[in-house]
Amino acid sequence: MRDVVPEIEKRGARLVVVGNGLPAQAQDMKKDLDFPATIWVDQEMEAYRAAGLRRGPTRTLSWRTFGHLARAWRAGFRQKGVQGDPWQLGGAFVIAAPDRVHYSHVSGEAGDHAPVSELLSALDRASAAS
Repeated sequence: MRDVVPEIEKRGARLVVVGNGLPAQAQDMKKDLDFPATIWVDQEMEAYRAAGLRRGPTRTLSWRTFGHLARAWRAGFRQKGVQGDPWQLGGAFVIAAPDRVHYSHVSGEAGDHAPVSELLSALDRASAAS
């Protein structure tokens, strides 16, 4: 997502990442990855529950996880370690005021990310609707 932050901002939106680790870990990630977006920390994982995001070892690990891992490895990404809840899966949302969800992607397993093209299209639709 780091590489598309300019495209997101050009659409009048802001990328916010919500993590479940410690605040210091979020700051380390921001610094290590030169991450240009806002990172919030939700240690109680209230946002994860409210969004209906999945959690658990059988949901996190699947045969498809290894395909996602291979794709990330080929692209040059290396995970240094696990921070926060290792069994908590993520998601991606496009939300516009007043609390209208224009796009929702709930990860099915580790490495299952929303296609960037879908997120940008959702931002375009949200902008057109306002």
